Amino acid sequence: MKFIQACSQLVLLILLAGASAVLAAEGGIPNSLIDRLNKTELEGAGKAMADVVANKSIKDVALNRERFIAHNSIVNHKIETGNITNQKSSGRCWIFAGFNAIRPQVMKKYDLKHFEFSQNYLMFWDKMEKANKFLQLMIDMADRPLDDRELEIVIDGPMGDGGWWTYFTDLVEKYGLVPKEAMPETYNSSATRMMNKLIILKVKEMSLQLRRMASLGAFPQEVAMEKEKMLAEIYRLLVMNLGQPPTEFVWRYESSNDSIGIVTHPKKFTPQSFFKEVIDVDLGQYVALFNYPGKDYYENYAMRLSRNMYDRPNFTILNVPIDTVKAYALKSVLDSTPVWFACDVGKENYSADGNGIMALDIYNYEEIYGVEFGMSKQSMMHMMVISPNHAMTFIGVDTADNKAEKWLVENSWGGDKGDDGVWYMYDGWFDRYLYGAIIHKKYLSKELAGISKKKPIELPPWDPMYPLNNLQ
Repeated sequence: MKFIQACSQLVLLILLAGASAVLAAEGGIPNSLIDRLNKTELEGAGKAMADVVANKSIKDVALNRERFIAHNSIVNHKIETGNITNQKSSGRCWIFAGFNAIRPQVMKKYDLKHFEFSQNYLMFWDKMEKANKFLQLMIDMADRPLDDRELEIVIDGPMGDGGWWTYFTDLVEKYGLVPKEAMPETYNSSATRMMNKLIILKVKEMSLQLRRMASLGAFPQEVAMEKEKMLAEIYRLLVMNLGQPPTEFVWRYESSNDSIGIVTHPKKFTPQSFFKEVIDVDLGQYVALFNYPGKDYYENYAMRLSRNMYDRPNFTILNVPIDTVKAYALKSVLDSTPVWFACDVGKENYSADGNGIMALDIYNYEEIYGVEFGMSKQSMMHMMVISPNHAMTFIGVDTADNKAEKWLVENSWGGDKGDDGVWYMYDGWFDRYLYGAIIHKKYLSKELAGISKKKPIELPPWDPMYPLNNLQ
C-alpha cells in the first residue's frame, strides 16, 4: 500500500512538473495574440497623432503650450550671485554647486561684482583621493573574489568625475581653496573623458599588483610603500592633464563699492589660509535633509563605500518628509543663503529657446499616448525610473502666502542653456524629483539638529540612494 501511495505521489509530481513546463513555455507571446494585435488599426485622431509622433520629437509634440504660456520668470526673493559657471564636458556639478553655494558671501564680503573659485584645483585633489581610496580598498579586499558584489562596485568606477556634498567639504577642509586664476581650467579639466579613461586604466592595473602582493602575504609596510610610488605616478599624470596645484599664490581684487573701485595690494596665500580668511565657514555645520520614501523618517542613513577619501566617513543623510526639506530650504533662501540640492535633472525639464522650466505638466505625455503614468516617488526610486544624478543651487524663490510656488535654480551648464543659465523649478517638480538639500544647522529645529547626530543606519552600496555619490 505504501509503495502504491509512493508511486501515486511520484506520478503526481511528474504531472505537476510537466504542467509547470507547459506554463513556462506559454510565458512567451502566443501567435494568437500576435494575430489579434496585427488586425488592430489606429483610426481618426489617433492615426493622425501617430503620424505626428512618428515624424517629430515626442518632447516637441507633447509640449503643453498652455502651461508654457503660464510660466513667468518672476521671483520675489533673489540672492545676488556672480556669472553663470560652466562645467562643460565634465561631471563636476557637485563641485560647481558647492562653490555656487558659498561664493555669494565672498562677493558680499569683499564687494565683488564677479568671483569664481578654481574647480580644477578641487578636482585634482578629488582624483588623487579617489585613486588612494581605490588602491587601499583593493588591498583591504584582497581576500575576496573579483566577482564579490561589493568589490565589483569598487572596481566599477574608481576615479570618475561624480561626487557628493561631503566630497566637497572634506576636500576643502583638507586642501583649502584657490581662486580660479590661481589654477585655471585646462582642456582636460573641461573635457575629462579621455583623461579619465587612461588614468583609470593605469590605476586598475596598479590595483591588481597591490592585490597580488597582499594575497601573497607581503608585509603591510611593503604594500604601503608600493602604493605611495603608484600615487606619485597618478599625481604626475594628473599634473600633465590638469596642471600643478599651487601651494601658494598671490591674490588681489577690485572692490566695486563706488564708481571708481578699490584695487587691493597683492597678498600671498596658501590654499588653506585662503579658505580660512576668505570663507571662514565651518562646512561641518551643514546637514543633508533628504526625502527617501519607504525608509523610516527622522533617521540617519549612511551609504557603505560612499566616500571619496579613504580616511573620512561615508556620507550620511537625514530622512524627512519632502515638506520638511522644502520648509528648511525656504527658510535658508529667504535668509539669502543659497542651498545645494540633488535631483533627477532629466525629468520634465524644458530647456529651449531661452527657457528653463521644471514643471510636472510641461509635457502632455499621457494625453498624447492615451495612457497614465501613475508610479509613486517611492516606486520610481526602487524601479530605477528616477535617480539622483545632478547637483545645483537654489538662489531664489517666488512665494505666495508664505509658501514657495517656484524656485530659482542656478545651474553649471553655462549661460547659453536654460534661461541665461538659470531654471525655474515649480513646487510639484520639487516634490517628485528632488531628493534632498544641504541645510545649515542654524536653520534647523533643535529636534532635527539633535537627530542629525544619531548613529546612522548603514545601507548597502546597491541601495537606490547610493548614486548620490556620483552626481554629475
